[in-house]
Amino acid sequence: MGALSRSGRLPPLLVDCLLAATIVVLNGIVLGQRQQGHLELTVSGALLVLAGAVFMLLRRRLPVLALALTTAVGITYTITQQAKSPIGLFMACSAYMVVQRTERHVQKIAIVSVVAVTVVAAAVYTNGEVFANLVNGLVVLFGAAIGEASRYRRAYLRELEERALRAERSRDEEAQRRVIEERLRIAHELHDVIAHHIALMNVQSGVAAHVLRSQPDEAERALALVRSGGRTVLQELTVLLGVLRRSGSPLPTAPTPSLHELDALIDSFTAAGVEVDWVPPDSLGTLPDVIELTAYRIVQESLTNVLKHAPGASAHIRITRDPRYLTVAVTDTGPLHPATNHLGAGHGLVGMRERVAAVGGTLHSGPRPDGGFGVHAVLPLETGVVGDDPGTAGRRPDADSERVPGAGELSAGPTCRR
Repeated sequence: MGALSRSGRLPPLLVDCLLAATIVVLNGIVLGQRQQGHLELTVSGALLVLAGAVFMLLRRRLPVLALALTTAVGITYTITQQAKSPIGLFMACSAYMVVQRTERHVQKIAIVSVVAVTVVAAAVYTNGEVFANLVNGLVVLFGAAIGEASRYRRAYLRELEERALRAERSRDEEAQRRVIEERLRIAHELHDVIAHHIALMNVQSGVAAHVLRSQPDEAERALALVRSGGRTVLQELTVLLGVLRRSGSPLPTAPTPSLHELDALIDSFTAAGVEVDWVPPDSLGTLPDVIELTAYRIVQESLTNVLKHAPGASAHIRITRDPRYLTVAVTDTGPLHPATNHLGAGHGLVGMRERVAAVGGTLHSGPRPDGGFGVHAVLPLETGVVGDDPGTAGRRPDADSERVPGAGELSAGPTCRR
């Protein structure tokens, strides 16, 4: 009946009425049997049974009062009728609801008091049927035990539901965090790979337009570079979109850029008119993949900024390594004439800072005291592990406790590059 009530199939009051009627019928069957030529069920006994049924119906709204009234009925029946009866079931049902609906101290006082009064009444006022009438006290304890078990079970189920909800929220938050990280990583790759080629295409198309009539061969060469850059951009987009769609078809892929490809990168900028002072270091040794990729992207974005924002400037690249750090410095001499190729606000410096912060390094960028612009990055080697992704590399501990070598070479002026 409790299950039917909790499921909403039957109203709670109807459930209590059915339960009370069942106990009344059970009392009638037990007490209506003939014993030694007379009926055990009397008019006063029947009235007490009905009173117990009515008082039990109060157990949901007034559980303590219902227990007190059904106990009074049970004790009165024990004293006046001197007969064995299951009238204690009314008390047990009321005790069950007391345990379900009241505080701990109220439960203890109510149950102990009822059992004590029942035992005393059975011991003092019965004629030789002490053990039989003590059953009412045991029945009350049984009802209270069932109520306690049911209460613990409900609390356990609520805890399971709360844990499931917390786990689901945690999964949703983790999924959202991973989506944000992946979007940021894709944004970095789009900017670092495609923006570089777009900048070169923009410069070469301007050159072609300028020399189209006077130097057709030079214009043709510039347009060939534009076509080559366009094909590269389309290939990169095809690979990226194919990964995003998770297509099962084979797609062209390329290895992660590394410092070994800097010469090809610098040649592409030199072809676009940027004079680059670059002397490859003798040996950098084995570097973690994440550090190599971060250093490559810093050089790529810095040269792209020189091409877009400092026309006519020459760039200087220096990469050095000590036992703990890889240092990347890219500076330029400043524009010889105002920039005319505005490709939008961009997010180059923001992306560089995020990449460097992801590996636990530091980045300083800004105007130089003697003119021009500089980017200086210090990448800790101990945070990188071969095969790591920039978005998941560890953070450098106690980064604020050390002075970054060479950080003072850049001024604290406002950042003007993108």
